[in-house]
Amino acid sequence: TFSTAAICQAMERIHAILPDGTIVQDIEVFRRLYEAVRLGWVYAITKYKVVENVGNVVYHLWAKYRTQMTGREALEVILQRRQAEAAGLGDAGSLCREDGHGNISCKLPVASGTAAKPAQL
Repeated sequence: TFSTAAICQAMERIHAILPDGTIVQDIEVFRRLYEAVRLGWVYAITKYKVVENVGNVVYHLWAKYRTQMTGREALEVILQRRQAEAAGLGDAGSLCREDGHGNISCKLPVASGTAAKPAQL
């Protein structure tokens, strides 16, 4: 199995494996996918390194915070909850609460016999 941190890190960016085993990431994945379906012109401009770099910065921000930007919990919290549920610690529903000042704290379940670990987001 993979650690929650490793899964969270992998979920922060898109990856693709080419037929020769090469792994590509980020904007290059989208460019290659669009080329594969003959829509390469959509991402053709990203072949310029400067444009690709800017696109990757924007994409990294979107990918890392997409769950919060779409009104859901942080990706790490979602993965921690799934891990806890898989370990038989029950269905915790939403583990996060807002304090009314824009601060969110989450209680992440841990193995039985220990206290929940609070996380600040």
